[in-house]
Amino acid sequence: MPTYVYKARDRNGGVFSGRVEAPGIREAVLNLKERGLFVTSIEEEKPLGATTKKEPSRSLFETKRVKLQEMAAFVRGLSVMLEAGVPLLSALGSLSRQTENPYFSKVIAGVASLVERGFSLSRALAEYPRVFNRVILGMVQSGEAGGNLDWTLGRLADYLEWEKDLRDKIQSALYYPIILVVAMIAASFFLVYFVFPQFLLLFEGFNIALPLPTQIMLSLIRFVNANWYLIYGGLLGGVLLFLLYVNSPKGRRFWDERRHRLPLFGQLFRKLILSRFAWVFNSLVRSGMPVVQALEITGNAVGDTYLKEILEKVAEDIRRGRNLTQSLSEHPFFPPFVLQMVSVGEESGNLELTLSKVTELYDKEIAIFVGRLSATIEPILTLLIGAGVFFVALAFFLPIFEMASQGMAAAGGGM
Repeated sequence: MPTYVYKARDRNGGVFSGRVEAPGIREAVLNLKERGLFVTSIEEEKPLGATTKKEPSRSLFETKRVKLQEMAAFVRGLSVMLEAGVPLLSALGSLSRQTENPYFSKVIAGVASLVERGFSLSRALAEYPRVFNRVILGMVQSGEAGGNLDWTLGRLADYLEWEKDLRDKIQSALYYPIILVVAMIAASFFLVYFVFPQFLLLFEGFNIALPLPTQIMLSLIRFVNANWYLIYGGLLGGVLLFLLYVNSPKGRRFWDERRHRLPLFGQLFRKLILSRFAWVFNSLVRSGMPVVQALEITGNAVGDTYLKEILEKVAEDIRRGRNLTQSLSEHPFFPPFVLQMVSVGEESGNLELTLSKVTELYDKEIAIFVGRLSATIEPILTLLIGAGVFFVALAFFLPIFEMASQGMAAAGGGM
């Protein structure tokens, strides 16, 4: 039977440490609870001569980045271990050793160190704002206040896994169109700088009248070759200026308000934001957080400054005594379906259920819309590529046919 080394406190705050034998860590914790001890840390005792786990090597190119999948696995693991009765400090230590991402492992170890010094979990996580966003902090805080941290972390893990699955669906649907565009750009670059110049020298060596498609193509090649620094510099500069602008507070607000109105992609952006709003808001309300605070945290979590401003106004209206449905109905961003579901939830006292139905509906609509979007883009790109290939073929084969016909005519006249 394994032996566990523990540290614990009694009801009077006294500190105890020692060893306990039990079939598993959960049984060990229950055994100590029966003695009136609250476990602060516990781990299996290593046999003499056992080697400790080697610290993962630090790569020179190690990035301080935590993937969404890694965060979801961490939250899920923490939820399961707390539900099984494992003390928080031991759970954090175990997850720190199991995490393959060296940076994230150090962050979890730092959180465990703060918890050991007396910090609450939410306060410890708040020390790493670049890793744990306000949704995570808000749900952990509400779980601690309600005494249901393990359940709240389970809901948070559900949300992170849902977000990861949604991103994967969108990315997989757009892979083929992106590959087509990249291939088209690469082929155009190769033709302009390696193939077309050879044909240009050939055509200039013959004294023939060039067809209109050939004249257009040759003029385009000369223009690109003469002004390549302006063309590529302008394109690159335009992209950089746009990215800098949309990352500024004013530009971000401008882009977030108008991207929902874009043709074709605007509907996708809006459905994604509404689905995320329903998911996050529902999770926070179900964890026991007050509606006003849940709205404020949701506004920071959805990643849209336009919707954030709307939710701040809605939260202020609720503080003044208005209900959620009335406040949301004043903003055209929310479609009638969402308003109706919120209204039904408020009247029935089951807002969590109706919000979950909103998320389910939008998840299905997003999946259908992404499939249609991919099916629409692919034939359009195929037609554009086909039209480009046809024009290039006309531009370069028509003069060849003309030269061949003149050569045949000259040969026939000589006979």
